[in-house]
Amino acid sequence: MSEEMELEGEWVMGWPDRKRARVMPSKDSEGRTIFARSPVLDLEGVLTPTDAYYVIAQLNMPDPVHPDDFSFTIGGMVDNPIEYTLEEIRKFPGRTVRAVTECAGNDGEFWDYIEEGKNVPKPSLRVVQAEEGGWRQSGEGEEALDINNILQSIPTTGLVSGGEWTGVSFKTVLERAGIQEGAVSVALHGWDEGKPDPVTQYLSVGRTDFDVVDPGIINYAKAMPIEKALHEDTILAWAHNGEYLTHVHGAPLRLVVPGWAGNWWVKWIDRIEVLDHTPDFYYQTHYFVSGKSPEDPDKKPMKVLGVKALITSEAFRPGVAVILKVPRPAEPDGAPPAQSTGPVAPRPASAVLAAAHAQGADSGGNTPVSSL
Repeated sequence: MSEEMELEGEWVMGWPDRKRARVMPSKDSEGRTIFARSPVLDLEGVLTPTDAYYVIAQLNMPDPVHPDDFSFTIGGMVDNPIEYTLEEIRKFPGRTVRAVTECAGNDGEFWDYIEEGKNVPKPSLRVVQAEEGGWRQSGEGEEALDINNILQSIPTTGLVSGGEWTGVSFKTVLERAGIQEGAVSVALHGWDEGKPDPVTQYLSVGRTDFDVVDPGIINYAKAMPIEKALHEDTILAWAHNGEYLTHVHGAPLRLVVPGWAGNWWVKWIDRIEVLDHTPDFYYQTHYFVSGKSPEDPDKKPMKVLGVKALITSEAFRPGVAVILKVPRPAEPDGAPPAQSTGPVAPRPASAVLAAAHAQGADSGGNTPVSSL
């Protein structure tokens, strides 16, 4: 008799099916997701379902804005400063790109794992953080400064996803505004605000014995080199995986920067400025940088990350029957659900999310100093 293998499932459109992949979340006191890791070992192919896409807000998750009430401005070194609504920006020629979104700090705890003398357990892509723990919730007082507590409460694995994004080429919008001579960067400001959590820097470095810059209450902002802003695949996106953006992923409008780390993909866009310099934003020069140490005077912004591939499963053994077990819906008379089983075809070994970029040493061999 052949062996049997149980496969967890659920009901999909009234039929027993595989269990759908979903994020591993952390939530605020009102039950709203503020941080979530992608179950990358449970995915197939190169596109991550929206419900399984990782979520990060570096500052406080902002309140949603109704699409009909949304607008953003373009100013600075342009001939035609302008304000657009979502309806107006959607009238531009559309562009769809497929790209990997990856936090610059994805898999960051592996640095501590491989460092001699640290004796850190091997990180796991399967670990599920407590829903009341995780991002920005590693403890209070001395507890918050304990690096082991930080590493345990904020897993850095699963911060990578692949998606399809639809919007308008940033180049098209900027050229319509008329870029003036001498422009070197384009600053994007989100309406998310808050005070940066120093714990994330301790997490990135793997220790707490250094000073962290305190900028106070700020909005998230990045200043992109003009050349990257004008790349045809850098887009202002209003749709993700064939649907309008969800709030946690930057709705109504966000930036998509294929090939660069997620910190450049500014969400919840409020205003855009074309500048003749690169401003000293907190997330430009103090965080999302790499260097030899926190004291390194020559830290560089984290842009393109290294390449990696991830093998998510072994092939099922020949002759093994796969049994899908899902609970039946409750009977009309309120009787408890029974179990339903059905065969599911074995799947081959698969290598998914071969990232276009991934956390790791940059081209100069530096390790990330501030990267989550």
